[in-house]
Amino acid sequence: MVTFEELGLPAGLCDAARAAGWESPTPVQVSAVPAGMSGSDIKVRAQTGTGKTGAYAFVLLSITSPGSQNPTSIVIAPTRELAMQVDTEIRRLAKGSGHTCVPVYGGADISNQIRQLRRGADIVIGTPGRLRDLITRGELALDNVSVGVIDEADRMLDMGFQEDLDFILDALPEERQTMMFSATLDGPVADLASEKLKDPVDVDVSGHDAVTGLTRQYFVKCMRQEKKDLLRVLVSRGTPKVIVFVATKVYVDEIYHEMKDDGLKVGTLHGDMPQDLREKVIGLFRDNRITILLATDVAARGLDISDVDMVVNYDIPFDAETYVHRIGRTGRAGKEGIAVSFVTTRDMRFLPDYEEATGVSAEFIEPTEMEPIIADHPVVERKKREPRRKEGSRKSPAGKRGPKAKADRNAPLYDTTTIEISLGKADGFKRVEIANIVRKRARLDDGAVGKVGLSENSSFVEVPSDMAEYIIGELDGCTVEGRKITARAAPRKTKMGDRKEE
Repeated sequence: MVTFEELGLPAGLCDAARAAGWESPTPVQVSAVPAGMSGSDIKVRAQTGTGKTGAYAFVLLSITSPGSQNPTSIVIAPTRELAMQVDTEIRRLAKGSGHTCVPVYGGADISNQIRQLRRGADIVIGTPGRLRDLITRGELALDNVSVGVIDEADRMLDMGFQEDLDFILDALPEERQTMMFSATLDGPVADLASEKLKDPVDVDVSGHDAVTGLTRQYFVKCMRQEKKDLLRVLVSRGTPKVIVFVATKVYVDEIYHEMKDDGLKVGTLHGDMPQDLREKVIGLFRDNRITILLATDVAARGLDISDVDMVVNYDIPFDAETYVHRIGRTGRAGKEGIAVSFVTTRDMRFLPDYEEATGVSAEFIEPTEMEPIIADHPVVERKKREPRRKEGSRKSPAGKRGPKAKADRNAPLYDTTTIEISLGKADGFKRVEIANIVRKRARLDDGAVGKVGLSENSSFVEVPSDMAEYIIGELDGCTVEGRKITARAAPRKTKMGDRKEE
């Protein structure tokens, strides 16, 4: 077994890696770190969950010095969620090197991010749109950058960030090292590599063993109506920490309420939740205050928590890539994990693709045949959470009002704001087209747009309140089918439910 020391890492980084719970380097780290530390450009084909963030973090923290006013390294990530997770992971490792990081992404207060940059940073991690904005404003100086990282390049291009990505890379110094990580290295990704990388070293750990080698895969034949009972059996056998992938947010909420009523420590993660609530739920799961996380693919993309014992595919995905991504949430940091997939008769047709992608034959079991997972997941106490004790106040009798509590149980867990856009029926648009315009222009997740109301000359769209200002800024003044549109917060006097179509 290769050790962190054998990769040539400084002693402080080796200690920080072990303190983070990493027992030994992953295959992608073993292959990519030496190539990266040699100063060569590298392009790495690796799936999410292989330890690729640690791979480039080790390189950045080893070959650059801490204490810079302007960044010496930049990491470009496709989404806010990934940017924040990369920031968290690099900060953990940077305890052994002294580097400072600043994450920047859309949907958050840019003035606060500017203040952080002005205080100085060694590493900036950000999404393409926000990075370009900060560069254009003159608030992000790239003159000292010696290493650039393109993370999840394939996803970046799929999301339409080619222009922003080109802008950022062209703004970097000509003499630099570039490391690109992607699940695929063909098509547009290959074009990007040939244009922006210089004689790169190829690292390919896409053989899915890197993702699933520590994950035992099981399949359970069942009918749709049996799934809830089967899930209860799985989560009740021992003390597992579990991520359950469900097809839609409607089913996520339905299962959540039933499991919550059973007294289980359960939480939800789906695309309709605003960013601050997503971060809170992920924090609760990471700190073991909840041990069962019900999630959709949109919300859980890039989720990086190392001590997940089991992944349950309550609803299996239609493609092998998503299947591999999901089960890669367990079997991490050198620890074994279990993936269990519920399959109906109609689902059986997808299994050959899974087998081909993972190199593992499908093994069918009954949940009662599985050994209980006995895992220790103590609650992590954090000083910042102490003010929550105020919630225990008994001064108000509201908690005794049964009917009100029942109504609150099904209330939304987040606030929405209605925005008005100057496109309507007269312009030939339908609700779904309006929703798609908002998602594309503001680069939102699939579930981030709520109800859409349509009148003759305007449309009214529900969006997460904490993102409303950002979304309006992205839409106002843009051109749709040759027409410049305006966007603003809708008048408060009319609620979406009361709004009548003309």
